[in-house]
Amino acid sequence: MDNQPYALVVDNSPVIRRIVSSVLEKEGWLVQTAENGLEALDFIASRRPDIIFTDLIMPKIDGEKLSYIIRSTPELKHIFLVILSGVAMEDDDHTAKLGADVCIAKGPAATMRDHILVALGKFESGIRNEGNIEGMENLYPREVTRELLVSKRHRDVILANMTEGVVELNHEGRIVMANGAAIKLFGIDEAKLLSHRVYTMFPPEEQQIVKKWIASLVPSRDLAPLVFDYDKPVELQGQLVIVNFVPVAEDDTVFIIVILKDITPHKLLEKKQRKLEKELHRIQKIDAMSVMASGIAHDFNNLLTVINGNVEMSRFLNKEKQVDGLLKEAGKALQLTVQLIRKFTTFSDNYLPQTKKVNVSELVTETLEHELADTHIFLEIDDKSRDASIKLDAALIHQVLTNLTSNAVDAMNGQGTIQVAIELVDGEIEAGQTGQPLPSCELVRITFKDNGPGIAPEILDHVFDPYFSTKQKGSQKGMGLGLTIVHSTVKKHRGMVWVESQPGLGCTVHMYLPITEAPVTSEAIFAEHLARQPRVLVMDDDEMMRIINQKMFQHYNCNVSLASSGEEALLLFRKAEKEEAGFDLTLLDLRVNEGMGGVEASEKIFESNPDAKIILISGDAGNEVILNYKEYGFVAALTKPFSIDTVESVVQHFLRQENS
Repeated sequence: MDNQPYALVVDNSPVIRRIVSSVLEKEGWLVQTAENGLEALDFIASRRPDIIFTDLIMPKIDGEKLSYIIRSTPELKHIFLVILSGVAMEDDDHTAKLGADVCIAKGPAATMRDHILVALGKFESGIRNEGNIEGMENLYPREVTRELLVSKRHRDVILANMTEGVVELNHEGRIVMANGAAIKLFGIDEAKLLSHRVYTMFPPEEQQIVKKWIASLVPSRDLAPLVFDYDKPVELQGQLVIVNFVPVAEDDTVFIIVILKDITPHKLLEKKQRKLEKELHRIQKIDAMSVMASGIAHDFNNLLTVINGNVEMSRFLNKEKQVDGLLKEAGKALQLTVQLIRKFTTFSDNYLPQTKKVNVSELVTETLEHELADTHIFLEIDDKSRDASIKLDAALIHQVLTNLTSNAVDAMNGQGTIQVAIELVDGEIEAGQTGQPLPSCELVRITFKDNGPGIAPEILDHVFDPYFSTKQKGSQKGMGLGLTIVHSTVKKHRGMVWVESQPGLGCTVHMYLPITEAPVTSEAIFAEHLARQPRVLVMDDDEMMRIINQKMFQHYNCNVSLASSGEEALLLFRKAEKEEAGFDLTLLDLRVNEGMGGVEASEKIFESNPDAKIILISGDAGNEVILNYKEYGFVAALTKPFSIDTVESVVQHFLRQENS
């Protein structure tokens, strides 16, 4: 019995299953039958057949997908495969390309028996992959069948080109269909993905939720969907995905449609936006100090000079020792006040760096060796800067390094190691790796690391804030300006500084200084537009895109109005023109689901104002209008989703030049 040949017959028609099975059994074959491809895969997993007869059009996993799985799986690809096609006459070219060894057109029972025997003969003779279809001679094409096949192909093309993932599950949550976008999100070949239970692809927490939800589905009850929305997306292969499970009742069972949407670009933009907002908030604090410093530093110094002079004269004229001691203490306090005012002037916009070419490696090495000379701190310097010389205010950068060293020495209680690495990096690449808003040019990166106790997460974001300090306040301790001065000084050099730390693992300061002239930074643009906010109109039918774009343009101090269609954008534009408060820049989405698209809306806007500046935006980079945007009157074209760096470039190019 072990040598008896084994065949699997797969067809959702019981009549066809009986016809094929009876022929095989008379020829001495052991036969197993299955109603669809999903059931067939279960039988194949338990015992591998010598030959498979399969229909093409079946529910759940069809014969085409079953054939693909068999031919794509190394341990199955040698199975002798026979296609039983009910649409051979209408779809002969496609049927012949499925990789079957024999194709049989469904027809009269007697004719099919003859062709099944022919297939068995070819199996025994080792004749494979002939490609012709048996039994076509007595068939006639059917128009209805042809129309249904065309409709199926249209559906397949739509599914294949959707950016959203679409998956069909059976009542057990097993995958019976997945389009290309879904396969990409799951990161598994289609041949391996089909028939798997979908929840096994999810992280543990979501896996239990999906498994429990599927088990609760009963056709007779109200079927509520299961949604992992924008605020709680599922992580699949490192991507953040919105997942919507939609149950559908069918007779006495349930099938499930799953829609997956990758929102990773949106989430990354939001993360970058949050970092930019923190940086802008910090800059605004320092700018507030700058305004104060600019206004009072000069007069304050004059007053201190007068006070200090009178204190010194009083000490000279006074003969009482007690009074002399009091005046001496007052003099010390005055000196500390003078030093504090000098620190304030560092923040002033009137205090500009006095730059000249400086060898970064020499400056770092000399400063740190001098500051650590009388300590028990070891210094390790890894220099890969290739003796880079850049324009710096040596005195200011010396102060930065001194402040960092002082903080590290205090944190390590005078014992430990400071590691410094100096190297050249590409700003654009580094920004992508760190998520920090770095200028897009070549940079010197100075990494300053101590092995102290580190900084608690709850205070890490505040270390650059004015007057924030973990030290005791007072005349003999910190004023809370050391790292604020570091931040302000690096900012004046058009660089960037940020801190990384974990409790117990020390603290690392990453400092970047541009080698070449850095582009205008976001804070500079912000300052230039304080006098008048540029007005920007954004039209997009995707609410998330509207919100993201609004936040990014608002970051550069733009007054942003939003529209979801061309009609709404046109109303806002005409209203602004009528009120003589027109938009400086308009961004229009090329295509919207409902209403007027970007091209039509731009034509209407140009009728109102031929000089309007309009940028076209689209998710299709290869669209003819995007490629030839100038021919339609647009000043630029952007492909969605675009980054905040792109928004900065747009603001600089189209808004800064006329508002600065």
